[in-house]
Amino acid sequence: MFCSMMIGRYNLSMTEVSKFFFGNANSATKLILNLRFIRIIAVILVGAGLSMAGATFQSVFNNGLASPNILGVSTGASVGAAIAILNNAPIYIIELAAFVMGVVTVVLTLVIDSFLHSKSSIGLILSGIIMSGLMQSILGSVKYVADPEDQLQSIVYWEMGSFMKVDKQALYSVGPVIIVGIIFLLVTRWRLNTLSLDLATVKTIGINPRLNRNVMIAFATLLTAAAVCLCGVIGWIGLVVPHISRQIVGDDNRYALPMSAVVGSVLLLISDTIARSISVNDIPLSIVTGFIGVPIFIFILIKGRNIGV
Repeated sequence: MFCSMMIGRYNLSMTEVSKFFFGNANSATKLILNLRFIRIIAVILVGAGLSMAGATFQSVFNNGLASPNILGVSTGASVGAAIAILNNAPIYIIELAAFVMGVVTVVLTLVIDSFLHSKSSIGLILSGIIMSGLMQSILGSVKYVADPEDQLQSIVYWEMGSFMKVDKQALYSVGPVIIVGIIFLLVTRWRLNTLSLDLATVKTIGINPRLNRNVMIAFATLLTAAAVCLCGVIGWIGLVVPHISRQIVGDDNRYALPMSAVVGSVLLLISDTIARSISVNDIPLSIVTGFIGVPIFIFILIKGRNIGV
């Protein structure tokens, strides 16, 4: 975090950053570091939230390829943001629309799953695929009618993720939601270990597997929707980071989930620092995370790591 505050289009010394924390920085340096500090806090929260959501989905579905978008929340949030952009809404309405549509998409996914009467996670995954396909179609329709000179660019940029427009108001609005989700998953992370057991064993312990699964999914969805409404869609973090964490501390979620939060924050902070430093304009984050995440995932596969598929 300290290094990230030093690095940017205007590089600052360690002394200047230190003065900022002690309240002795000059006005110009203070202005730059205030903006960077808010952005860095948002990056840390989103990195931790997406990583923990990914680890939760992978444990609940017992599938190493599960990601925060497995139930269509990211695609649904993109639809909400796109519709708001199409109506020239201000940024806070765009964020609210993204959050609401992300949650609505998952609710519809759960409704479809209830009609399937499936006792396994396969029905829920299939329901997520159905809703993702529907939301992709709606998003494509919105792009088709959007103004290519302005609105279409904003929609595409949103889909690729960026913290460029994050300000203090957005952080104060969305940050507490992410913090609540992170705290809940940390407190209840032992339940993810029980959900990986067979159904009979879980019931013997005295735990309602369906209720616990849906609660964990709900909070993971809350984290994902909040992250997307703050900065758009960011790829690879929720998929790759849980595998890195398990390589470090093992498969026990009591340790893997907190490690996912730490690794996710660090990895996204590195990616965001690169995105805002190497070009005059911010590079969309999904581009940077893709270049970082793909080699890591290939390395995990080459090592023969069992990813649960």
